[in-house]
Amino acid sequence: MGGVKGSGALQGSSGPLDEPCIGTVLDAAPSLVLQALDPVQFVLLPIVYCLVLCVGLPGNLAALLVFLQRGKVRKAARIYLINLTLADILFNLTLPLWIPYYLAGGDWLLPEAACRLAGAAYYLATYSAVTFMALISVDRLCAVRRALPLAGRRGAALACGAAWLLGLGCAAPALTARQTSPARAGATACFEQHARQRAYAYAMVAFFAVAFLVVLGAYTSIARSLSSAAVPSPGSHRQQARAMALGMLLVFAVCVAPYHLMLAPWVGSRPPTPPCGPPAALDVLHVLSVALLSLNSCLDPLVYCFCIRRFRADLGRTLRAAAHCLPLSPSAPHGSAPGGRAISFTST
Repeated sequence: MGGVKGSGALQGSSGPLDEPCIGTVLDAAPSLVLQALDPVQFVLLPIVYCLVLCVGLPGNLAALLVFLQRGKVRKAARIYLINLTLADILFNLTLPLWIPYYLAGGDWLLPEAACRLAGAAYYLATYSAVTFMALISVDRLCAVRRALPLAGRRGAALACGAAWLLGLGCAAPALTARQTSPARAGATACFEQHARQRAYAYAMVAFFAVAFLVVLGAYTSIARSLSSAAVPSPGSHRQQARAMALGMLLVFAVCVAPYHLMLAPWVGSRPPTPPCGPPAALDVLHVLSVALLSLNSCLDPLVYCFCIRRFRADLGRTLRAAAHCLPLSPSAPHGSAPGGRAISFTST
């Protein structure tokens, strides 16, 4: 089953069913072949991917160091955040495979196995992150409404394990079928067989809809609880719970929702033999939604900074500690107290 990530190696074309289109391109002059390439997909998308890689990977690695510092992980919230960060890092690590592919105009230069692994990792990271954001929202709801049973560390670990298994289930179709196909003269498309996975795309839309309703419901319940007369002066931890749930909701609305709102109509509109002409408006919107989806891994560290108490202080302390490990790093000022303790997210 093919992927639903791009819009074809040629404008409006994808997969082995495009032989009439391929023949047209083969008979065209090289300049016409270049004109057939979609500038949105093969120029804008790799630029966005480069930005996400350069910003998201360092940001998520730094966040992971913050969450892992100070010994054992005892809080359920930290377990969810660590796994969400790992999913974002996995997504970032797939981008060095996709950037050359799009810069080459949709020509996959690596083996078939690499194409399958790249597509499977893309889906595993994306839908595991979606599940973790839903779990974080529910966990924050439990923190506000203490009447709800808290899962604890063991329950959080089991939930995260189930989330990774669910992500593997979403990624499995990319591993079971051939994902490369001829696209044009001397080029090989990867993960572009869109006419064959309509049922899969609809299932992913349904999966997103359930997760989005969970996040929306959690934030609505948190806001209602904090505005209730029973809670006249909510504590700072409850305000932070509402901020975290709101952050997850905004990431869903800005990054994840546009892709899934476009996915079903875009896949449903794919003809068996797409034309070789310029991309339709739906194709352009789909590629733009793919770019927005990739920004998810950049925005999560920003959510941590603004929604988690003392995260920025912990991050600065972690970065300074890492800088002191470098050979050319300046020594700490005399009289400083590197071992001083402060109230932080990782110690509460």
